Amino acid sequence: MREELERACRYALRLLDYRERSKQEIRDRMKKKGYGDDLIEEVLRYLEAHNFVNERRFAQIWGEHCIRKGYGRRRTYIELREKGLETDLIDEVLNELYSEVDETGMALSLIKRRRFLLRGSRESRIRRTYEFLRRRGFSPEVIHEVMREIESVEGLTDSGNML
Repeated sequence: MREELERACRYALRLLDYRERSKQEIRDRMKKKGYGDDLIEEVLRYLEAHNFVNERRFAQIWGEHCIRKGYGRRRTYIELREKGLETDLIDEVLNELYSEVDETGMALSLIKRRRFLLRGSRESRIRRTYEFLRRRGFSPEVIHEVMREIESVEGLTDSGNML
C-alpha cells in the first residue's frame, strides 16, 4: 500500500509540474489513471498539507490568465466552476481581479484588433460584434457600452441611429 501511495503522489506532483491545478482536476486525472477514491483523497490531503495544491492560488493564477487572454468576467467564472472551485471563492477572487480591469476598455480593444467584425451590413456588424464579445464572456451591459463607443468613434451605423 505504501508503494502505491508513493506512486500516486509522484503522478500528482508530475501533473503539478506542468501547471497549477485545482483539486478537482487532479482528482479527475487520477481517476482516469485508475487510482481509487480513498487513495486519491489521501494524495490530495498530502498535497494540500504541503501547499502543493491551493484553490485560492489556482483561482488567482487562472483568473489572471483569462484576463491576459481578453476574457470577460463571465467566461472566467464559468471556467473556474468547470475546474471544480466553490462559487464563494470564485466570486471573491474575481471581485479582486476584475476590480482592477476596465472590461469595456478590454472589449473595445479586442474589437479594434479584429477589424473584420466591423465590415458588412449594419445588422451583420452588430451580430458579429455582439456574438464575439458574448463568447468572450462579457456582460450585455459591457457589450452595449462597447457598441455605443464604436458607433460614436467610428460611425458603426449606416444611418446614424443608435445601436
